[in-house]
Amino acid sequence: MQARHIALGGILSALTLVFLYLSVLFGTNTLTFMTLASFMVPIALMRSSLRTAFMVFITSSLLAFILVPVNTALMYTLFFGIYGLIKYFIEKLRRLSLEIILKLCFFNCQLILISFLMYFQGYDILNMPKNFIQKYSFLNIPYLNFIFIGFGVQLAFLVFDYGLTLLIDYYNRFMKKY
Repeated sequence: MQARHIALGGILSALTLVFLYLSVLFGTNTLTFMTLASFMVPIALMRSSLRTAFMVFITSSLLAFILVPVNTALMYTLFFGIYGLIKYFIEKLRRLSLEIILKLCFFNCQLILISFLMYFQGYDILNMPKNFIQKYSFLNIPYLNFIFIGFGVQLAFLVFDYGLTLLIDYYNRFMKKY
């Protein structure tokens, strides 16, 4: 591996950790900072190689468990960090409908995994939706509310994916030449 790739990986890993720390520091912009942190892996992929991108993800994930709270490190490691690599492989298929289905499958699998991990850390995941639905009830039918919430989460993921795509396109058009 060339020194240029190692230096790029180190800089991108450091930027990832800065964005993760900012997501903890400014709680209101968590999704924005997590998206910017997840953008570092595709930059490594575009500027260097798949190997460098994977090393940025591994390095950032390991250091995140040391430098930021565990829940932020888990969210980055299990979803935001790895998603840049997953997105790369899925979008190589070049079939939009299949890409969306595979991305949603990945998102839902990761959502279930994160929910189980939170449950084993002491969060009562099984009662959280019920309490949330009772507190923020749109209708008096709890299961219908749960469907609306589930649809909203899926929609939020697709907005995140589209935002990451826009960042990648912007980078390819204007910043890659530097």
